[in-house]
Amino acid sequence: MPVLEKLAFLGAVTLASVLIAQELDKTIAALDRPSEVIDLEEIPRPSPAPDIPPTLMSLAPSPTGFLNTLTACKGMAPSIGANVDQDLVVTDYKRFVLAESHIRLATAPVGGGCLSSVFGPRNGGLHKGLDFYSLDPVPVFAAADGKIRRQRYRRDYGNMIVLEHGRGVFTRYAHLEGFADTREGDLVTTGQYLGTMGNTASYLIPRHLHYEVLTGKWGAQAGSFALTPVDVMSLPEAP
Repeated sequence: MPVLEKLAFLGAVTLASVLIAQELDKTIAALDRPSEVIDLEEIPRPSPAPDIPPTLMSLAPSPTGFLNTLTACKGMAPSIGANVDQDLVVTDYKRFVLAESHIRLATAPVGGGCLSSVFGPRNGGLHKGLDFYSLDPVPVFAAADGKIRRQRYRRDYGNMIVLEHGRGVFTRYAHLEGFADTREGDLVTTGQYLGTMGNTASYLIPRHLHYEVLTGKWGAQAGSFALTPVDVMSLPEAP
């Protein structure tokens, strides 16, 4: 091969080597850069599926009226109270009480069961009402005349009804197995069937009714949770 051709060939090989080396440098530099961090909090998530209350089977309720006497559940906290006798009868039980001096309310608006929890401090918070327990399904009644202000399922209260009775008095009925043929805005009368005692919630609980008496002004945003809970057992007896 003539000398000039050899020089031309070697020059071409050298130029190609340089170009290849430059491309490799670019590739390595790109690999050395830190990867882009993706903030998962900024990625839109699909809306969660709506809560669907569990469906339970039960016996048909048989209205029996409000409890004439109240007993504490054996082995549960209320059973060791000073107001409970040897037969577990709650001695200071008042069948009906007066809220805000005018509204006559049933203290135990259930067709059966025993007192399993009272109003007061519990687990660092406030237990805002009374709990009534029954192994078998029993009916739950409206404690007084009123209007259904809320009727819906919540993860914490399960199937829940809040009644408005006037003069800033409300009652809450939680963990119902299901609702009667009622809806928000309906008027109800004292003793009207609201549903059956159940155990609905987003967590496992025994069958019981959580019953609250609330007073105050309905919150524009917080609704019933802007109200003040009252210990129904501390209210004066109604005539």
